[in-house]
Amino acid sequence: MSKIVQFFSEFYHIPVNYIQKLDQNIQQEQLYSLTSHDISDIVPETYISKYNIETCKEQMRKLEEINAKNDIKFISILDEEYPTNLKNIDYPPKILYYKGDISLLNKEKNIAVVGSRKPTTYGKWATSSLVKELVDKDFCISSGFAGGIDTISHSTAIKNKGKTICVFATSVDKIYPTQNRYLYQEVLDGNNLIISENNSLKPAQKKNFALRNRIVSGISKGVLITEAGSKSGTLITAKYALEQGKYVFAVPGNINSPNSYGANALIKDGACMVTNIGDILFEMRYEDKYINQEINQVMNIDDLSDIEKQVYMIIKLENTCHSEKIAIALNMNIQDVISILNVLDLKGYIIYDGFMASYKTI
Repeated sequence: MSKIVQFFSEFYHIPVNYIQKLDQNIQQEQLYSLTSHDISDIVPETYISKYNIETCKEQMRKLEEINAKNDIKFISILDEEYPTNLKNIDYPPKILYYKGDISLLNKEKNIAVVGSRKPTTYGKWATSSLVKELVDKDFCISSGFAGGIDTISHSTAIKNKGKTICVFATSVDKIYPTQNRYLYQEVLDGNNLIISENNSLKPAQKKNFALRNRIVSGISKGVLITEAGSKSGTLITAKYALEQGKYVFAVPGNINSPNSYGANALIKDGACMVTNIGDILFEMRYEDKYINQEINQVMNIDDLSDIEKQVYMIIKLENTCHSEKIAIALNMNIQDVISILNVLDLKGYIIYDGFMASYKTI
């Protein structure tokens, strides 16, 4: 990881293409002997004239001492470990500081689970239930380490032997909120990951909590909102996710509960409604994979044809499912799906009422 890239990313407001040129032309051991003249030979004067290089060097020395003392590492936007999906967002962080397993950033099945800081009993249940199922399907859970839903998301993933990524609005050595200090240690003990774009010299600032959300969504394939009020900061994450072209999922809630206004509004605006994990798997196109993996594990379906088994497994995964959704998932004619549903109903595998197909324990 280049200290040259770190130095100019942190202490100079220089575009990435110029930082790359500096990294290519300056050796790391030259860092503390650099002069402004050395830099101006590579970068236009307008980018460096307002900075005192000796002050920047002193700050860099302090930062290196803190990072060494606290075992804080970093990657830059120019490193191979930097996730491609994060590079593609607006204003990607040039440097990410971290503690833990940095390889989790490039895990293909990464989903953010976020929500209210003061969840209801329903919100807590929905979050823990869905996170447990997601972890069982090998999803890595990302969230912002805030109180409430974020905390439940991280802790449930760890409890169920899954992986989680915590995106801090402070530096990675400053635990906020302080009541999460035990969770902080559990995250590290389980070889999970804590990341932040803020170095340890930067004070905590309110604006960073909103900016942090673009990273939460940026490193994820989709964002699941399990509970959120009308003015919840969670909606900022959903907004970033939409701008970044990510999947947006929301759990419907009680229409009389203020804590559900935000999630319900997202669904009205087009977010995918989630009532079970099958909705997420279907939308992300993971459903077929799990159907094929589990078909041979289901007992007593030897008398079904291959296509009947596939239809049956979708219903088993979803618990209840509309025939049109099955047709889309398997790229089949709707009438053929209806015929198969009727056969499965007659054989006693499912319950089909002509509209919805429901899983039936054999």
